[in-house]
Amino acid sequence: MKRLLKLFLNVLVVAALIGMQGCQKEEMQIVSGDQGLELKNASSNTFYSKTVPVGNGIARAWIKADKAGNPLEVGINLSANALNGLPDHMSHYVLELPRNKGMNFYKHVLIDWNPAGHEPPEIYDLPHFDFHFYTISSDERMTIPGMDPPYMDPAPADQYLPPMHMQLEGLVPAMGAHWVNMLSPELPPTMETFTQTFIWGSYQGEFVFWEPMVTRDYLLTKPDQVFPVPQPAAYQRDGWYPLNYKISYSGKPNEFTIALTDLT
Repeated sequence: MKRLLKLFLNVLVVAALIGMQGCQKEEMQIVSGDQGLELKNASSNTFYSKTVPVGNGIARAWIKADKAGNPLEVGINLSANALNGLPDHMSHYVLELPRNKGMNFYKHVLIDWNPAGHEPPEIYDLPHFDFHFYTISSDERMTIPGMDPPYMDPAPADQYLPPMHMQLEGLVPAMGAHWVNMLSPELPPTMETFTQTFIWGSYQGEFVFWEPMVTRDYLLTKPDQVFPVPQPAAYQRDGWYPLNYKISYSGKPNEFTIALTDLT
């Protein structure tokens, strides 16, 4: 009975993945590995993490790479039911990206659910998710200490800073320092209602994560949008960095995608 149930669940997962990629016309192959499922076609491979429960649904991280192994995109799939039954307290979900895939540049994804938002008040105090894409391991991230304002963590050199970004005071434990785009419409002087924004994260003078922040209400509009990522004059080390990020919804298989795209 257990073998039949496992086979049935595997068929459901494969069917969902086929539906997710149904718009692609290339012939695809789905295989199951030690770290999760892999979706292969003629031009790229997509490697999926194991799922974690979020609300009444699930989340799964993935990395898409070309045939040479270079990462093209890294993202999260969040099932539509994950927006329901969410806890009424701040919650964290860690998804380990498949090891040694996509040149092993992105290591893991940390999802934060903030039911009451967070500071600063009257800006980011709406229910929202923080999707952190880390280039350090989860173990390294967990060693980052917490520091209260007015502490300022050592900043990367000026040539590595994206234009018009400002570091926020303090250091979030097991996360890092946060940099906001001063041109974001939710900030003064515009003060539009926060829907989504993009954060850079650093620790001890090096950028270690990139973070789309997205409200639950915005996801409920079923968006399909791509946003540019402001680029610094240089990066501190060789790697694959996003030119854009996307927030989208797909009716098949009824899920949201939040991803760093056009990795270059």
